[in-house]
Amino acid sequence: MILQSGTILGNRYEIIEKIGAGGMSIVYKARCNKLQRYVAIKILREEFITDEEFVKRFRIEAQAAASLSHPNIVNVYDVGNEKDIYYIVMEYIQGKTLKQWIQEKGILSSKEILNIAIPIANALNHAHKHHIIHRDIKPQNILVTDEGMVKVTDFGIARATTNSTVTAMGNAIGSVHYFSPEQARGGYVDEKSDIYSLGITMYEMATNTLPFQADSPVSVALQHINEDLPKPSTINENLAKSLEGIIIKATQKRPELRYQTVEELLKDMKKALLNPDENFVLLPDIENSPTVQISEEEMMKIKSHSHTSKQAKSTYRLKEDEKYDEEGEWIEKKKERWVVAGAIFTSMIIIAIISFFGWNSLKEYTKPKHAEVPNLMNKTYEEAQKIAEERGLLLEKVGEQYNDTIALGHIVSQQPEKDVIIGIGSTIEVEISKGEQLFEVPNVLDLEYTEGEQKVEHANLVPEVESVYNESVPLGIIFDQQPASGTKLKREEKVILFASLGKEEKIVIVPDVRNESEAEAKKKLEGNKLTVGTVTPIESAEVEKGHIISQTVSPGQEVKEGYVVDLVVSTGKKEEKPKTVSITIPNIFPNDQEEGTIIVIMENQDLRMKIYESKHKKEEMPLTIPIQGIGRAKIEILLDGTLKSEGEIHFDEVS
Repeated sequence: MILQSGTILGNRYEIIEKIGAGGMSIVYKARCNKLQRYVAIKILREEFITDEEFVKRFRIEAQAAASLSHPNIVNVYDVGNEKDIYYIVMEYIQGKTLKQWIQEKGILSSKEILNIAIPIANALNHAHKHHIIHRDIKPQNILVTDEGMVKVTDFGIARATTNSTVTAMGNAIGSVHYFSPEQARGGYVDEKSDIYSLGITMYEMATNTLPFQADSPVSVALQHINEDLPKPSTINENLAKSLEGIIIKATQKRPELRYQTVEELLKDMKKALLNPDENFVLLPDIENSPTVQISEEEMMKIKSHSHTSKQAKSTYRLKEDEKYDEEGEWIEKKKERWVVAGAIFTSMIIIAIISFFGWNSLKEYTKPKHAEVPNLMNKTYEEAQKIAEERGLLLEKVGEQYNDTIALGHIVSQQPEKDVIIGIGSTIEVEISKGEQLFEVPNVLDLEYTEGEQKVEHANLVPEVESVYNESVPLGIIFDQQPASGTKLKREEKVILFASLGKEEKIVIVPDVRNESEAEAKKKLEGNKLTVGTVTPIESAEVEKGHIISQTVSPGQEVKEGYVVDLVVSTGKKEEKPKTVSITIPNIFPNDQEEGTIIVIMENQDLRMKIYESKHKKEEMPLTIPIQGIGRAKIEILLDGTLKSEGEIHFDEVS
């Protein structure tokens, strides 16, 4: 099932986009609409929701990861299901997986490897102290943030463990290229299995390759079990000696030869940072004598040698210590008879004892040695203790925790989980519910509303701001809250914060004062409780002098009372004085004409008129005449009514 962008889960998580996928789940980026932050949501794949084992494992991931709080472990915020969608809400990390880092950078330096591996080990150390094994450490499950922070994620197949937890044969869990030989065999898995996987991850960082590769997962698993790890220095000759020793020790086939705890591993890692060229990593010297097969002929020789040796010793003793009693019987032989009689008597006593205790011993021998862990969840401690005793098991309370669904005093968690097979007399550790956790509402009065929101969120409650006008409280300051501080609420219950909007300002509509007289415009604006601002005079031929040309706020717009409106008022049309220009009329007479009537016509946008008319002789040419006008004008020169020349005069350009 692929979730579309915009899908809402749990009435608060809005799906944005798909950002990854794994064998069991699909991961989406989402927004928490309550806390206004980005989160990552892991959705169980559709093909697994009908499989109770997968659903159970998915829930275990949430329970295991949610119990961990460490800077190198991805936080788990929430878990839920909606119809057939099972999901876990986690911290959203902006960055890349370690696998992507290796693919981009290639072989890492020894210092880089340690600076990444140490935070991973710190995360595992924290998890192991809480009896949680990751079981799937690999570069794909390590995130490196944009700031360089290393975080371990995906406790998808992690499992809370005890000394009696065993992985079922044939059901090995983990990623084949990184998991331990015991995981490959489907055997006992503990903290040392995570150490092996971390060793393989360091090998990949050091060589940009995997130590065991084959065509099928089964072949890779067999290599983990049977083949020696190639020395990483054969690929990376610059690898520090101390780091190579750490990798080799962490990836030993036999768990007892590896680091026994992550704390031991961390100690060597930190030492390797300071002394990279020292070869200080030592493997434990555990005797492993081979089984020797002895032939039948060799066994006969050993027996023969033993018989001859005994006979020689008897002969020697007779020669040296021959002693007889008064009846002539050898004293040693007489002693031998007493020894035989004593042995017979002792045997009879032993048989009697065996007969006496035999039946009870047989019953004890045939008693069951193992029991199936019962489901103790939601039982009272007394009820659980009785059930455990009936199966020959012990019960121990190891802690308490808040729980929203399990009543106060009832069992909220157990280790081992139900249906696990453990030895008779083993202990089941349980935690008791403290009931639903309540959180105290903080006092946020007189705080700026954003600060108040943060304070409420830190108290695991949900703030909701309501803005209210208040003349006596500055803008943005909280003046009331519901419920009051000190009230106890459930996780993510709502706290209403009343923030001031300051003095309430009424809204008015701006009137249209265009073409109104200045006095009338001011009267209208002030009558609507608006303020008249700057009045700017501008010449206008279209608007009557003293009347409003324009206003800075459009008519009909809603504004607060007292809003300032600027005006532009007309000063009327600009009055211009005519200017005099002299024009020169060239000789416009034809060769055969000696005199004629010269006419000058001037035309502007307002009128066309004759401004000069007179008879002239050819010999008077060229002729200069004065012309008066305003702005621009078109000039036409005619001779006896015939147009001879035309042009344009710009009176404004005359100084």
